[in-house]
Amino acid sequence: MVRAASTELSALVRTHHQALRTSSRLTTLFREVREPKMVEVTPERVIEALCKVGIKCVLIGTHALITYRSEARATQDVDVLVRKKEVKRAVAALRRVYPELKVSEFPVVTRFIDPETNKAVIDVMKPTQKVFSVIFGHTISVGDTHEIPDLEMALASKFAAMVSPNRRVDKKHVDIGDFANVVLFNRSKLDLKKLKRLGDKVYPNGGDEILKIVEDLDAGRPLQV
Repeated sequence: MVRAASTELSALVRTHHQALRTSSRLTTLFREVREPKMVEVTPERVIEALCKVGIKCVLIGTHALITYRSEARATQDVDVLVRKKEVKRAVAALRRVYPELKVSEFPVVTRFIDPETNKAVIDVMKPTQKVFSVIFGHTISVGDTHEIPDLEMALASKFAAMVSPNRRVDKKHVDIGDFANVVLFNRSKLDLKKLKRLGDKVYPNGGDEILKIVEDLDAGRPLQV
């Protein structure tokens, strides 16, 4: 059992690094063709900048979720979560590496924005929301550099984006597609009890809604979120 678990973890770590490389290449190609003046921001460089100041971040958002998708995809922004005491140091480190980017402060995130496109390219998330504050107890180390949420935590985080009142409608549809793909591709591994507990961290009884989505996917019904 121990050997099997170790083998499965090693395979997951390899999958994560492969998916990250693929996503970075796809994003770079997209920018070269569509937005050549954008600052070249990559998850690898963001992680390296934080590691240099002793911060082992949790990589969240699409760059973490693609570990569990059936295939990697491109994404413009890099989302990282750090502990409350590390936020200022993380922001300072990224400012040094990316001095061209504009920085905006919000209660839940410090956002780095590309001046050419006015798009967010780095989000340093603050563990102020309940669902983000519990991520640290549900991560997988993918080496000495960073961690990612485990399967259920990745889905709960994506669910939080899906139901956020501040999320753009088009992005919510992409979120739903990502959520569905991860559930269907990993259905046999999914711990529903744990998923429900984490869904309740998004909002009261959120766990019931997240299980209803899984139930609809199992039955092949259209999703309503």
